[in-house]
Amino acid sequence: MTSVPFLIAQNIKVTNWLTPVWLVSLGITIGFIFVLLMMAKILVFQRVKFFNTVSEDSRKYAIFGLLTGGVYFGLFTWFLAWRTGSVFSSEAVMPLCFAFPISMFVGFGAWRLIARRMIGETSGLFREGFLSWVNKVCISMVVFTVLGFILASYNGFGFIKFVDQPSELVESLTRLPFTGKFEKSFTVPASTTPDGGLGVDVNFDGAELQIFGIQSNERLDMAVFPIDEAATTGIVDIQPGTDEMILRQRVDGRGPIPLDQIDKLYFRYMGKAGTEATVNISWLVTPIYQEVGVVPSVAVFVFAIYLFYLTFATMCPKVFAIAHSTFKTEVNQPLFLLILVIGALFTVGSIYVPYNTFGEDIKMYKDSGLTLIRVLAIFLAIWAASKSVAEEIEGRTALTVLSKPVGRRQFIFGKFTGISMAIAVMFIVLGLWFVIWTSYKPIYDYQEASKGLCEWPQCFLESVRVIPGVFLCFLEVLIFVAISVAISTRFGILANFLICFSVYVLGHLTPLLVQSSLAEFEPVVVFGNLIAIVFPVLNHFDIQAAINTNSIVPYSYMGWSIIYTFLYGAMAMLLALVLFEDRDLA
Repeated sequence: MTSVPFLIAQNIKVTNWLTPVWLVSLGITIGFIFVLLMMAKILVFQRVKFFNTVSEDSRKYAIFGLLTGGVYFGLFTWFLAWRTGSVFSSEAVMPLCFAFPISMFVGFGAWRLIARRMIGETSGLFREGFLSWVNKVCISMVVFTVLGFILASYNGFGFIKFVDQPSELVESLTRLPFTGKFEKSFTVPASTTPDGGLGVDVNFDGAELQIFGIQSNERLDMAVFPIDEAATTGIVDIQPGTDEMILRQRVDGRGPIPLDQIDKLYFRYMGKAGTEATVNISWLVTPIYQEVGVVPSVAVFVFAIYLFYLTFATMCPKVFAIAHSTFKTEVNQPLFLLILVIGALFTVGSIYVPYNTFGEDIKMYKDSGLTLIRVLAIFLAIWAASKSVAEEIEGRTALTVLSKPVGRRQFIFGKFTGISMAIAVMFIVLGLWFVIWTSYKPIYDYQEASKGLCEWPQCFLESVRVIPGVFLCFLEVLIFVAISVAISTRFGILANFLICFSVYVLGHLTPLLVQSSLAEFEPVVVFGNLIAIVFPVLNHFDIQAAINTNSIVPYSYMGWSIIYTFLYGAMAMLLALVLFEDRDLA
């Protein structure tokens, strides 16, 4: 690939940097297409008499809601089984616990969404408020995806290409449903005379094969063609034993299994007449570009955001009305845009900071970037809660809102939800921006260390591994949103900052206090246990250990973190309701 003297001239480094970003944008594009199809379906069903009257009949509504929720739960179970290999695995149990109540909530909400009273309102929900920001992000990613195809087709017009081989990546994506681990058991009768062997039907592409395992109680010959005595290559001698014989595929295709479509494998057992060999085979196939596995996960996440938001708007209309108003107020504040700009500039500028970590700068970059986003989001949450709750109470605005058919509980939950949506927008924008530049960091480090060219799969791994960290930071900030809302019912912004700062420090020090070497001293033990009970253990949301060991955060860990966030957030919101219930607003 030639280079020309332009600032962003067609360069393999640019392509390797943006290829992981293009894969993420492809997932967002697919998810957004399904969202548009869902919106079209909703608009059609709203005008069909049978469907738009379901929510008006309680019996029909209960039946159809349960059926729809069951369908959503079944689809999610299938998707999870496909991604993890089994719904009974340790990684699948936790997501299923969340999926069932959410599926039921969405199932019942979907029928209220297509009610005839929602005609005209659904399009407004889609274009305004929280979804307006998400739409902008999705549309920009759709444009990036389309440009990637166009520039690759015309070789970047001699200037720049986002992705080198988008067609091959899409082809690997279409192969995802046919990949995974497969097993087969059969018997091979003894052959007293040389023959071609027993043909066993299999179906896999040798280029996608990763591991092939064979286990037999007798000595066998195996080949991908009818076995001939004259053949000198391509025949595998399988020895009997309890251990599984593993054949690993070679990239150059010189192994026993060629890089072609394999429909049959031939096994020959030269034993006594009337005997047979018992054989178990297993094989693991993955797409040629395994990185495309992130695409369906991103698409499902995007679709879930839209679906849950729309159903929440219909199931909790009063809470949503306050949340929508709060969200619009907070995102229109200059502070919100200022925080986005500060986070974006720091994310880019930190790439060029020498961390002096002997080749591990990417780890420091990830940790510092996640910490900055978390701190900025907590600052915004405290500021928004103080301005939205404390100042409205002091300015008698809350009294005006509560004079309408809105209760105090709905007021508090609406404020919490509105601030959380503003925080969510911040994480979507800054999180995606951080993922983009995390993909570039390895290329810059390789260049600075004179290591040569960093391939795009390495950039992909570094960028994707940071996504769970962004999500866990969002969960941590949700806890602070709940705490700051509770504090704002009684105190102003200064007290809110001081208390939340103390919670932040003690929350991250809790494990050190509990496991202190002074644990033999009883007052330290009591104080440590008190801190662990009262204050949130914020280290649960820190993935520094995973960053240091280049590990992937498992789904089960994120599931437990969601449960912890829900429980502690519920406790903080209960405190907020207690404090606000007898607050004199007059």
